[in-house]
Amino acid sequence: MLYQLIILQFSAHLLADFIFQPQSWSNQKSQKVLSAHHFWHILVVFITSYLFSLDFGFWKAALLITVVHFGIDITKSYLQKKFNNRPFEKFLFFADQAIHVIILIMVSIAYSNWYEMDFVVNIPLKDAVIITGFILCSKPANIVIKNILTLYSIKVPDNLNDNNPDKDLPNAGKLIGVVERFLAFALILAGQYTAVGFIVAAKSILRFTATDKNEYVLVGTLLSFGIAVLTGILVNNF
Repeated sequence: MLYQLIILQFSAHLLADFIFQPQSWSNQKSQKVLSAHHFWHILVVFITSYLFSLDFGFWKAALLITVVHFGIDITKSYLQKKFNNRPFEKFLFFADQAIHVIILIMVSIAYSNWYEMDFVVNIPLKDAVIITGFILCSKPANIVIKNILTLYSIKVPDNLNDNNPDKDLPNAGKLIGVVERFLAFALILAGQYTAVGFIVAAKSILRFTATDKNEYVLVGTLLSFGIAVLTGILVNNF
């Protein structure tokens, strides 16, 4: 039951930090050490953490996760303002996510040791992992890819910017990324590794006149499929 709890809390974290947190909230939080958006966000954190515990008594642990999450977010906002546009800032996203995951694992372990877990609905571990995999392959993967590109100073080509009259529907690109990851993830779960190769090959047919655009799309595609394939392999090993 502990593994189910950890996986469910990881799903709750993905939903709270990525799915249910608009980009506008993240932008505001990066500009102010403490803002109303911090409080809205931790409210979402508490609700998702508690609901996904499937345990009525987990409210105490959910509250602890929320308080620590709040402290981590404030610290991140402070560091973003202090190290704005400096190399250190590029690592904040990954450090922030790593700490959040470590905290929720530690709290879940402590809760299982101190209290008797009683799931309202007993979701099999495999099913919980698959659900988490699909959540990860949606918006969270888009944000992870974006931060990896930022980490390596890979900029969006000018002809992909929103201000360019010849822009190529960046939101459509995000949707395409989610769909291709869902397909790759589902095919990996079904053991159809060859089919994933066909999808990658089909995507590679896409060519642009600008070299920088080709390189940007290629890197993004490899990262996108890499996340889906790695997630699928990990899920299959549960």
